[in-house]
Amino acid sequence: MITLVGSGNVATWIAQRLQGNLRFPITQVYSRKKENAQMLAELLNAEAIADIRKLNTDNQIFVFALADNAYADILPQLPFTLPASFMTSGTVSCRCLAEHSDAYGVIYPLQTFTKSQEMSDLKVPLCLESDFAGDRKTLMWELARQLSPNCYEVSEVQRARLHLAAVFASNFSNAMYHVAYKLLEEKDLPFEMLIPLLYQTVRKLETLTPAESQTGPAARRDMNVMRKQLESLEDPKWKELYQRISELIMEF
Repeated sequence: MITLVGSGNVATWIAQRLQGNLRFPITQVYSRKKENAQMLAELLNAEAIADIRKLNTDNQIFVFALADNAYADILPQLPFTLPASFMTSGTVSCRCLAEHSDAYGVIYPLQTFTKSQEMSDLKVPLCLESDFAGDRKTLMWELARQLSPNCYEVSEVQRARLHLAAVFASNFSNAMYHVAYKLLEEKDLPFEMLIPLLYQTVRKLETLTPAESQTGPAARRDMNVMRKQLESLEDPKWKELYQRISELIMEF
């Protein structure tokens, strides 16, 4: 039986994936805010707690789906040594669990989650660090495969690099979508007009490298178009962004 420590986006995905799972039932959910724990607990028919000292001593697996900056506060409050604990962080070292758990590791989902959306059918690569899982290593992999069929063994260094790459590929790209959204909004144009372009941009990466699939005025070295577009941008931050990214593209 599992205690889920956390109630955010990743915790919600885990809850949706394990809802009704007889092999790995989640019987307890912790959150600092009782109402957040209760929302997931109702989905799982589990106990909701807001006091970390009330962790169920009968449970054998504790999954920590916390914000990276929350581990330093939560872990010292644990009331007993956990039999097995697995964290979902992309950046925090799992060694922080060493003095709090007999066996420990990482099950890091390389995906973007928003708990207001249905996420149970998302394709999610899982990055596992199981060097410190001991005799619970097999159990850890079984749990991971219940969450996703796409599981990979990675080192701590590799996990950190995957997270960094994801920041560039997803977080920074989404920030560019925001700029595009605002540019279109200024001219009363709907952002949905760009959606087919965005889908095709990603689809090409199934067969081409990013450098091979790059198009646009910077890739063509079309200085006239680039100059006109720069002049049309009023926000100096966006001007600098356009110029720096164009320079980067021309280095490919």
